[in-house]
Amino acid sequence: MKHSSVFKHLFSLMYDIFPILGLFLTSSLFIMLLRGGEEVSPGTVWFQFFLAAEVFLYFAYSWKSGGQTLGMRAWKLAIVDHNQLTWGKVTLRFLAGVASIATLGLGLWVKLWNKDKITWMDQISHTKTVSIKKA
Repeated sequence: MKHSSVFKHLFSLMYDIFPILGLFLTSSLFIMLLRGGEEVSPGTVWFQFFLAAEVFLYFAYSWKSGGQTLGMRAWKLAIVDHNQLTWGKVTLRFLAGVASIATLGLGLWVKLWNKDKITWMDQISHTKTVSIKKA
């Protein structure tokens, strides 16, 4: 196992956009059907919270259950010792990821200067994301 590159992290995140979009489309259709075909007004707070919760659960479940999201699998990244992740650590990891994205990826780029070569997400959750090789 070796340190993962910042670019693998970025490409992994871009890859993860696709399953998240699939979740959004499916859940939006389900909610629209429950509402009798009536659309949800733009800016509706409960719906925005619902979509944010979906994103959180996608990442949290993926990290806790197998140490990888679909994007991480495609780019051969894995969280070392993911079995030790608690829901609290996963939540902090997710919030650090949101902060990283909000600062144009600074939480990933910091990996280049950090002596341990880890991201904000790994720092806050006491984990390490590495490149893996699968046969």
